[in-house]
Amino acid sequence: MGEITEKHAFNFYVVWFPECLIFVCIVTINVFSVGTSAQQLDATFSTNASLEIFELDLSDPSLDMKSCATFSSSHRYHKLIWGPHKMDSRGNICGVLIVGGENGNIILYDPSKIIAGEKEVVIAQNDKHTGPVRALDVNIFQTNLVASGANESEIYIWDLNNFATPMTPGAKTQPPEDISCIAWNRQVQHILASASPSGRATVWDLR
Repeated sequence: MGEITEKHAFNFYVVWFPECLIFVCIVTINVFSVGTSAQQLDATFSTNASLEIFELDLSDPSLDMKSCATFSSSHRYHKLIWGPHKMDSRGNICGVLIVGGENGNIILYDPSKIIAGEKEVVIAQNDKHTGPVRALDVNIFQTNLVASGANESEIYIWDLNNFATPMTPGAKTQPPEDISCIAWNRQVQHILASASPSGRATVWDLR
């Protein structure tokens, strides 16, 4: 056991692509993606955000993480996950990058287009939440289902195949609180849990 490689940055999120075949993948492909966090400035005091994708090939003796692509964004991120769901008929193995923004927005990015250097990389965007989206999780049984949490006890369930209209798991918990963490159960596909900074945790049955 031990460290195999490292990457330095001022402030970032790291997520691994869940279905790598050859490479170990992180968010910033088959790869690694790093997103700039909301409410943070870098060392140059820039307010720009970016997604960067790295490739880590464990068969390479150097174990260097090679930057595949960088995408600049006007959005600031609170949460970043990488889901395996295939967003097109080509069955693209790169899946979908899902980010929660500071203005209540959830954005779906196509990592294969980011890597290809294309400009139009946003698959869809929805601003349903009224505050920063700090919690996201993909259902491992139905990878098209994503849960999100934000301010005022807001929780939505999104179908990536029909992204315009999310569902709710039930009435909001009272008193309203920020949702800081959300997670699908890894054994029972219709069970979801959410948590708030106050220490309150709620379990939802979505049947």
